[in-house]
Amino acid sequence: MEKAGGILKVTRYSNSSLVIKENYNAHKQLVGVTAMLKAAKFDPSDRNWIMAAYDPTGKVLAYGKVGSCIACHVLVRHQDLVFAPPPTQLLPITTWKAFFSKQEMNPAYVALIHKHPEAVVQ
Repeated sequence: MEKAGGILKVTRYSNSSLVIKENYNAHKQLVGVTAMLKAAKFDPSDRNWIMAAYDPTGKVLAYGKVGSCIACHVLVRHQDLVFAPPPTQLLPITTWKAFFSKQEMNPAYVALIHKHPEAVVQ
């Protein structure tokens, strides 16, 4: 992200990139952590991302080529399978809630959806 000049300018992540997301419920309690690590030659069909999910204690829930993660992330293939600005592709609120029913949506993401309705994946 530093090489690109910040997250707003990233469209392709370099090998060794690590994206970590803390997941909170409506009560602001940590319900899990998800991570993506880009590793050269891991899985070219999914842009070499290794997906991982952990519970709040750090227990591994999923790791590697995780079909449920990839099925959702492929919706933002123009952003290197990462749900982050620039808002080239945004996940609709209904889809987000279907995949992440126990997680509250980040208000900044909701604001992007309202600001860039043309970027919402149909």
